[in-house]
Amino acid sequence: MLVRTFMTYRWSSIFIAGLFLLMMALPLVSADSDGDGIADSSDDCKWSYGTSSVDKVGCPDRDNDGTSDFNDGWAANNPNFENEFTISSNQDYNDVDFSSDGINIVTGDEDGWVRIWNASSFVNLKSVQAINNGEVTSVAYSPDGNYVAAGLEDDSINIYYASNITSIHGSISVDVGSGDLVNDVEFSPDSSLVAVSITRSGSGNTNGQVLLIKVSDGQQLGNGINPNGEDRFYSAAFSPDGTHIAVAANGDFYVVNISSRATAFTATSPPGQINDIDWSPDGNYISMCGGWEGNGASFDMYELTSTGLSRIWEKSTTSSCLEADFSADGRQIANGHSYYQGDGGSVKVFYTDTGVLVDFFGAPAPNGCGGNNCGQVNGLSWSSDGMKLVTTYGRNDEGIHFWIADIDEDNDGYNTTDQGDGVVDAFPTEGTQWDDSDGDGYGDNPAPAFQPDECPLTFGVSTEDRFGCPDGDGDGWSDGGDWAPNNQEQWIDSDGDGYGDNYLYDEDQNFFHLNQRGDAYPNNPSQWNDTDGDGYGDNFANSSWIQIRPNTWPGELIATATEVDAFPLDRTQWIDSDGDWYGDNPQSDVGDGCVLTFGDSKYDRFGCIDSDGDGWSDPTANWGAVDSSGYCQADGLPLDPTQWCDVDQDGYGENLTGNNPDECPNVYGTSSIDRLGCLDTDGDGYSDQGDPFPNDSTQWANRDGDSLDCGGDNQSGNNPDMFPDDPTQCRDTDGDGYGDNSAGNNGDAFKFEPTQWSDSDGDGFGDNNQSGAINGDMCPLRAGSSPNPATRGCPDTDGDGFVDPEDAFPENPLQWADQDGDGYGDEVNRPGGDDCLTEYGTSVEMNRFGCPDSDGDGWADVDDVFPNDGNQWVDTDNDGYGDNYYWTNLTIIDEQDPSREITYRDQYGDAFPEEIEQWNDTDGDGYGDNISSYFKPDFFPLDSTQWSDNDGDGFGDNFTLGAYQPDDCPDIAGTSRKTTNNGQWGCIDSDGDGASDLVDPCPWDPEVSEGRVGSVVCSITSNPNSEDSSSESSKSDSDSSNQTLIIMSAVIVFLLSIIIVAQFAKAAGKKKLMRAREAEKMVDLAFSEEEDRRLAWIDHYVASGQLEEAKALGWIEPITTEAPQWKQYELQQKAEQDAAIPTMVNLDDLGL
Repeated sequence: MLVRTFMTYRWSSIFIAGLFLLMMALPLVSADSDGDGIADSSDDCKWSYGTSSVDKVGCPDRDNDGTSDFNDGWAANNPNFENEFTISSNQDYNDVDFSSDGINIVTGDEDGWVRIWNASSFVNLKSVQAINNGEVTSVAYSPDGNYVAAGLEDDSINIYYASNITSIHGSISVDVGSGDLVNDVEFSPDSSLVAVSITRSGSGNTNGQVLLIKVSDGQQLGNGINPNGEDRFYSAAFSPDGTHIAVAANGDFYVVNISSRATAFTATSPPGQINDIDWSPDGNYISMCGGWEGNGASFDMYELTSTGLSRIWEKSTTSSCLEADFSADGRQIANGHSYYQGDGGSVKVFYTDTGVLVDFFGAPAPNGCGGNNCGQVNGLSWSSDGMKLVTTYGRNDEGIHFWIADIDEDNDGYNTTDQGDGVVDAFPTEGTQWDDSDGDGYGDNPAPAFQPDECPLTFGVSTEDRFGCPDGDGDGWSDGGDWAPNNQEQWIDSDGDGYGDNYLYDEDQNFFHLNQRGDAYPNNPSQWNDTDGDGYGDNFANSSWIQIRPNTWPGELIATATEVDAFPLDRTQWIDSDGDWYGDNPQSDVGDGCVLTFGDSKYDRFGCIDSDGDGWSDPTANWGAVDSSGYCQADGLPLDPTQWCDVDQDGYGENLTGNNPDECPNVYGTSSIDRLGCLDTDGDGYSDQGDPFPNDSTQWANRDGDSLDCGGDNQSGNNPDMFPDDPTQCRDTDGDGYGDNSAGNNGDAFKFEPTQWSDSDGDGFGDNNQSGAINGDMCPLRAGSSPNPATRGCPDTDGDGFVDPEDAFPENPLQWADQDGDGYGDEVNRPGGDDCLTEYGTSVEMNRFGCPDSDGDGWADVDDVFPNDGNQWVDTDNDGYGDNYYWTNLTIIDEQDPSREITYRDQYGDAFPEEIEQWNDTDGDGYGDNISSYFKPDFFPLDSTQWSDNDGDGFGDNFTLGAYQPDDCPDIAGTSRKTTNNGQWGCIDSDGDGASDLVDPCPWDPEVSEGRVGSVVCSITSNPNSEDSSSESSKSDSDSSNQTLIIMSAVIVFLLSIIIVAQFAKAAGKKKLMRAREAEKMVDLAFSEEEDRRLAWIDHYVASGQLEEAKALGWIEPITTEAPQWKQYELQQKAEQDAAIPTMVNLDDLGL
């Protein structure tokens, strides 16, 4: 049982897996979209059911002959549609559609009526008013012929039985929002669905859709179609197999799968509005009717390929394209237009695949209306047999227009196309011909029929001498009548010179005949070419021309030649009577001006005598040097080859680069110096234009351009200018070389005094104060009124009674003398007075002016404590260092810590100007370098972060942030160093390993320095230097105490020696020192009182339990546990040492 169950599951699994693989593989081998049994990969019309197999596979084939309808069509190739019948109306007809059998049509109009008409009798069969007070916007006939659908203006549609125009479901609402409008209705190929295209009404803002309404129940199939969120849709067309639908939007159209609603293809290049869209019967093409784009519209054709939509052609139109419909065989497409301009109200028919225009018609005929007055093709439909078209018009020509293809256009009884009798008119537009046995395009009927074939059984294309006969060279002349049957360009030679009568040539930009073929003179055997095209041949008869005629000229020497062209490359000349190679034709640009006289002139006229060879002819009786209008013509100077034109005939030519050019060519003149040939009234050789004195022959120049009253430059002439190059001067009355115009250049301020000419300061005294000068100014640059000859013309600026040359201070009325010449006046009691009258000096400080200042610091030597030091002058504390303290920062490397850089001051002056015991502060921390001073001594003079060291262990007491090696035990001397994060500076290090005893887990073992105290086993747990017995300990303590006492005594003696020496060195400032000591005592007393207050507050805070406030004042909470033995011993030793130190002697009490 278990095995069977397992096997059942096994086979079930295999079956399911196989079925799954089969389902996956099936679409790959049998995809057939249109269901015609031909896989899409092989189907030439995969969107349309078909059985063709000859030219295409799987395409529609109505007659089942194997050839597709597209290539075996029945629509007339040259339909020549003519108006068959018109039903006129006063209302616009909006749409029309043929029934599938071509018998009836359905229409919709602006009055709301739906009507069915017989397409042959034009009788209205049935009518229904689909809407009151509204329009029928669109209509459609179902492919099965059973139904008609109507789109209505009230946002609804109606589906009727075609047989009796009764509504199946009543009004069906297709309202999708405000401002919408039904624009188009279309049936699906199986007649089961109606596609409703909804656009916006006017400027409404609705979101348009394409709805699919089921014919069976009038309900909507699925959601509305709206690819890409478009806001309006104008038209829709089903694919022939009904699986897809093409929808036309505003600026795009889409191909959408009806089942999945997925967009298969998109065309984004159409115009802004697509009025109509249609899908070809074979499914391979989609047409697009474009709306107005501002300056025109277009009708486009798209082909569906395996990759998508491809536009294969586009036709521009002058008016909007409104409606289009494919012929039933799909070979042709008709489209109707709006009312504007040339295409207004017309219908155009094109071949689907090529876009070639087949027919063009309308009501009225094309171009029969203009501007905006044409009718408008609102609807268009093609009958299934392809022979009829029906259009509905609005605006003008309102109504229904029936059109029929005229298959016997020339009315000769032979149809344009085969109508089943096998007879086709070979000449459908020519009524006198219909057969063409040899198929050469010329009818078999003889004359007077149109272009009768002279060789009816032999194919031929001749047209000139006879029609339809062989023409080997294709020149239109039959071979039997062609002089040159193998030369397409020639067929007759009338003059027998071997050149055919058909004269052919190419022309260049000069109109010369190039590549000449045939005979330009078919009746003159001595001529055949005419290169310049003037009617005279290139050949010539005069043999003497061979020596003169350029060998590049065309033509041959023919002794009997007539109609000869002497100038074969000049179309304006051909005869030369005097042989000078200028033609006789006067109408030419190069005609001979002296036809019977040999000459080589070439400028004013051709072929006349030119004596000087300059190209200008000599004057003659009828050709003078100047014409009646005053223009030059013949050579006015016929013997000068550099001149030829002399309009004013004064003997000077107008060629500026020639000999003696005339500078006044239009005025007779005799000037010869400054200009040639210009007017010279006074005859001095200078033209009037260049002569400022045109009426004075003794003057002709005025170089400086001053007033003519000043006279000319010629010093020997009349009224000469004494300053010919100075426009500001012309007269010199006193003859001193300075002009009388005092305001001009080198003007004479004293024009009647030859010894004076300038007065710079304007005081009336001349600047010339040299010997012999009259009234010379002793102060020529400063105005003054002094009449004294020694100071004549000098000022007294400050008005103190002393003229400036005699006033040491000319602008200071309080000072006038300076006997020592130091810039300070002798009037001592007045501002600016000199405090040292007879000594030159520059002092300005301490209100002492003009006294000696040796070092130039502004302090008089008598006031300067440092008279020879320009940077110092005052020493307030009398320590020998000036109060003007300044410095320059320098840096050095710390020798003990090379990674550290020390900044120090290179100092000048006294850093402590009011403290006699301090003057230097090398590290700039505000503490003096003199450690022997009581005032702020610095025990670290090179470290700005440290200054005091209470325990003397070399580690500073300053513990603020950034301080260098701050002492963690400031009151106990130690050597420990901070080598770890919990290390300490300057604390006791009993075993000398660098770690303080406070953090050293083994304080007596120098080999162990790291670890947590109490967590490390120490090999040495006590002072290895202590003795076992108390006697030995006592002895050691005694010896140690004695040694310490001896050392301390020595130190004390040494310190006392230093103090005594320092005291003797400062004996000179004893009084000041005493005052300082008294101040020190007062400070110490104040500190002592402050300390007492601090301790009292600490006691108060401790007693009241406010321990944090006590700690803020420096209180340290006592350790309750007994100190270690080694610590007790250390404290005992320190107490003994302190007791052994003798009391310091007060040196002040020594009376030193």
